[in-house]
Amino acid sequence: MLDKTLADMGQDYGLDLSPDFQRGHVWTGEQQRHYIENVMRGAVPTSGLTIQFNCPTFESLLVKSDGDLPAGFQVMDGLQRLTAVKEFLAGNVRPFGLTLGDLEGTSFTPRGMTYRLRFATFCFQYKLDVLDHYLALNRGGTPHSAEEIARVVAMRDELIRTGAPSSR
Repeated sequence: MLDKTLADMGQDYGLDLSPDFQRGHVWTGEQQRHYIENVMRGAVPTSGLTIQFNCPTFESLLVKSDGDLPAGFQVMDGLQRLTAVKEFLAGNVRPFGLTLGDLEGTSFTPRGMTYRLRFATFCFQYKLDVLDHYLALNRGGTPHSAEEIARVVAMRDELIRTGAPSSR
């Protein structure tokens, strides 16, 4: 279903999943698996399920854009998440060690993944505006260091070791 949605977007408007300002596909298979597992757990907020596109002609195919952007959709935010879902639906990501077949007939059926993603479409006409938006989304964050993650993992492991209660 996701591939059909993307194909329809491409056919109707044009679709660029790797515009020059994107950093490419940088998540490892492990990161993709973690993302899918967290989606399945319900731990990913709506913002983490939203893929942001720009399409200067989205509001009307009949009106030619006077901007400097190509017609069609360009992914602005969410390429890593979108790629993770595509890889999952292709059977290349196995959350919790499960195959697509293992998930059929459950509430985690692969077809349901398409409906968890949300697409937000902006209609910027100029590349400068797209780049400003991209930088506003991606500049200034502070990723967790390996040490910070290790500290929390150690806390979690200690709770497990001591038999702390859990909803699992």
